Amino acid sequence: MIKSFSVFLVFIVATLFFHSGVSAQVTFQKRTISSNTHGAGSVYSCDIDADGDLDVLAAGLVDNQIILFENNGDQIPGWTKRIVAYNVGSAHSVYAQDYDGDGDLDILGAAYVGNPGVAYWENDGGSPITWTRHTIGNSFINAHEVYSCDIDNDGDFDVLAASSDLNKIALWYNGGGSNPTWTEQTIVTNYTLAKSVRAGDMDGDGDMDIIGASIIDNEVTWWRNDGGSPITWTKQLIMANFFGAHRVEAVDIDGDGDQDVIGAAYLGNQIAWWRNDGGDPVTWQRQTLQYSFTTACIAHAADLDKDGDMDIIGTSQGRGEICAWINEGGDPITWTKVFIDDDFYRVWPLHSGDVDGDGDIDLIAGSSHNGNNEIRWYENTTVVEIEEENDIPTGYLLEQNYPNPFNPSTNISFSVPNTTDITLKIYSIFGEEVSTLASGTYAAGKYSIEFNGENLASSIYFYTLSADNFISTKKMTLLK
Repeated sequence: MIKSFSVFLVFIVATLFFHSGVSAQVTFQKRTISSNTHGAGSVYSCDIDADGDLDVLAAGLVDNQIILFENNGDQIPGWTKRIVAYNVGSAHSVYAQDYDGDGDLDILGAAYVGNPGVAYWENDGGSPITWTRHTIGNSFINAHEVYSCDIDNDGDFDVLAASSDLNKIALWYNGGGSNPTWTEQTIVTNYTLAKSVRAGDMDGDGDMDIIGASIIDNEVTWWRNDGGSPITWTKQLIMANFFGAHRVEAVDIDGDGDQDVIGAAYLGNQIAWWRNDGGDPVTWQRQTLQYSFTTACIAHAADLDKDGDMDIIGTSQGRGEICAWINEGGDPITWTKVFIDDDFYRVWPLHSGDVDGDGDIDLIAGSSHNGNNEIRWYENTTVVEIEEENDIPTGYLLEQNYPNPFNPSTNISFSVPNTTDITLKIYSIFGEEVSTLASGTYAAGKYSIEFNGENLASSIYFYTLSADNFISTKKMTLLK
């Protein structure tokens, strides 16, 4: 079931453009969010208070707290610290999603020691916001990472978690409604010191699969969603010797429309990605971005230079470094390394988002236990230069959306070789029309339209361009 579209927003931007490429030297300005958050195990950016700017969530594993830093919306934001929950034993991971379907973001969190295991805090509104805790998995001890998306395509958000002590990855199905019930399903129970869990459509069949990392088994793995109720899962190995696999993420790195995987090897001191080459079973080709990236904790993807492809950012706890590898394209892809911070003692968690609202992607990072107690954000000060040309397209073309997966917005580009009537529509995985992004007469040229799925559930969506006798459809993934 698709959620209500009564406040669904679609934005059309930069309608006509002519250019052959962009160039930029990626630069950042270091700034502080907090200097008294002890042992940040996780950071996450989202608009919790629905005021139009991105706030920052943190899991304080020494403070045993789930923390919200409210963004005041200034050009250089100021931050108000709010404690969402105390006594969250060694709080290790934090995420946000609307679990009760009331239109605001709730907070998902994990306790590494003791209660509440895996829980979410219901957003009760107010200024400041008040919170009500709901336990999801009370006995899920040593929860290292939580994640959320609509696994079963029923329109509400399910929960995934990885437990290091239980050697387990589990899924809780959201029963829906204003006070949802949760049904646990075990994905795997012998995944030694499971550290990471994520989701993405790895085989391109329209449903959500699960990916994970085991720091002792040295495995990067995905579990194929075979459907059914409950869903059945088939384990598929991506790599068996990624030494100390600590973190994985699904993202389309090479822009071919399928989900690749990026990862950080804590003991192998590596940042790498695996190209999804398709097939049945799916085959994978690894490319290592850097060796000797000591105790690599996080690998995360974002378009830092606004050139339309995904770059990769990593944290090295041993080196105290945050580095980015800028995707220069090619086959194989070439990468340019950029130092973002080389003096962040015991840096661990990392996330991205447009913190200052200026249209580019900033970074948020924190230091872990025995670190310097800081959460920092890095203002993206990159200047993008556009190389212009006046070439008229020679044919119709519908491009893969970017970014993909996206949250909550993505850009869809297409080309028209002559003046003609076109329609560009979005459809759900069930074939229901979600929205018409464009309709009418368009002159010859290249166009880009932004699609905003803020009020949609995580799922697979399709977009179709129709013009004259041309019709083309592509798939995109909304992951919240």
